[in-house]
Amino acid sequence: MSSWNSIQQEILALNSPDQFDIVRRNKLKAVQEITGRPLVIYAVDFVGSHPIKAQLTDSLISISLADKDSFDEVTRSLQKGSKIDILLHSPGGLAEATESIVALLRERFSHIRFIIPNVAKSAATMLAMSGEQLLMDDRSELGPTDPQMIFRQDGRLIVAPAQAIKDQFKTAQDEINNDPKKLPSWVPILGWYGPALLTQCDNHLALAAELVSKWLKQYMFAGNPEGEEKAEKLAEYLANHNKFRSHSRRVGMADLQTYGANILDMRTEPELHDAVRDLYTAITLTFSHTGAYKIVENSDGEALIGMLNFNVQQQPPQEPVSTDVPTTSPIEPFLASAPNRQARRQASKKKKR
Repeated sequence: MSSWNSIQQEILALNSPDQFDIVRRNKLKAVQEITGRPLVIYAVDFVGSHPIKAQLTDSLISISLADKDSFDEVTRSLQKGSKIDILLHSPGGLAEATESIVALLRERFSHIRFIIPNVAKSAATMLAMSGEQLLMDDRSELGPTDPQMIFRQDGRLIVAPAQAIKDQFKTAQDEINNDPKKLPSWVPILGWYGPALLTQCDNHLALAAELVSKWLKQYMFAGNPEGEEKAEKLAEYLANHNKFRSHSRRVGMADLQTYGANILDMRTEPELHDAVRDLYTAITLTFSHTGAYKIVENSDGEALIGMLNFNVQQQPPQEPVSTDVPTTSPIEPFLASAPNRQARRQASKKKKR
């Protein structure tokens, strides 16, 4: 396994506008050569992101229907019916969008493994549950799949677990029934709840459990005599907000193996483990020193990369990301294929001349 510093130096040694892309793709190829399977990256910048970049990309890093187009782009040329690996690094997003992505991938590939080098939470955990196998190590973690409700009230954005909303409403009912004098103290809180919110909570909770259970039965536990029971128990475990108490809690290998999840501990295959770690480091360096905030890319170099246009040159790895915000033109996100990024750089150079 290469060190962080050695991969930085590898990038610097290239002294090229595409130095981050070149090194990352070399690391991607190295993993594919070990596994013999096509590899797709789906990774977003959400761990240790620069504060300004994090603020600008907050609404762009979630799993959304736009990602279906990205997965389509990087998988359409791969052999249909083949096996595939997907490196997944994401805080999650929409369950409905995840369902669409799973449908697309399952139409094209017969066997899917999800590689989790660090973190895949919420809807990304749901996505991982649609694979036959997970590749993890001691750093890898998934998270609870309980849905989070987002709504506005009096100009405020409120985010709350669906189960917590239901539990709070039940507590209010019980307290008011036992002592009607407590009603005034509950009125401001109950005023946040719209007429359909509790029903929406029920529906979202049911959807999360239903999708995970269905995918586990069809794929990870397919052919297992106890597959249906295992799938339902694992889906219920992941969706249980009252057990985890926080949507950000860690779910590691041991937790998942307790429920029979099919996991390959990458530490048992040192060559593969080292290659995946090197690839993840190269991805992280790309995020740290460029405007990239989302990378969807295959091992053939086909990619859709979400970029922030900072209107500055890429920073070398040993320097911090620029925090300068141009006043003449706003910073705007754009989604670009890799060839277009190079073309833009060349065009920019010509203008400066």
